[in-house]
Order: sequence, then structure tokens, then C-alpha cells
Amino acid sequence: MNRPWMPLYVGDYLGDTGHLTTTQHGAYLLLMMHYWRKGELPDDDRQLSKIAKLPLKTWCEYRATLQDFFTTGGSTNGSTPSWRR
Repeated sequence: MNRPWMPLYVGDYLGDTGHLTTTQHGAYLLLMMHYWRKGELPDDDRQLSKIAKLPLKTWCEYRATLQDFFTTGGSTNGSTPSWRR
């Protein structure tokens, strides 16, 4: 996919992510950007940890929190990335 830019609705983002740590914000943004460019997220913790630039152990600790931002098995509104599980 050739998508040189991505919209970011700052008010919505901040409203939904106020509970995240700084590191979790970075991981979430990297996951969103990967999805924007590739159209999907892998269903593999090692790959996801690399995308999020986190050690695997840290990724596993954060996964549940970050997974809440993604729908499982497909998008409900056509714009939310799906976590392929």
C-alpha cells in the first residue's frame, strides 16, 4: 500500500489513551502505523514486539492493554485495525 500520510484525530486519541504509559503510547502508535502501511497486524508476539520496538517480555506484559484498542477478527466500523486472532 502506498499511503504516505495517516490521519490522527488528536482529541480522540488522547481521550482514549490517557491511561497508557509513555512506552505504551509509543508501542500503540507504531502498531497503528504498521497497520496503516501494511493493512494488517501479524498474529505473532515476536513480530508484534519488533513492530512495537519492545523486548518480547515487555511486549507480553503490554499486549492485553494494547489489544483492547484493536478489534479481534475484523473491523467493526471499517477503520479500526484488526488483530488477527
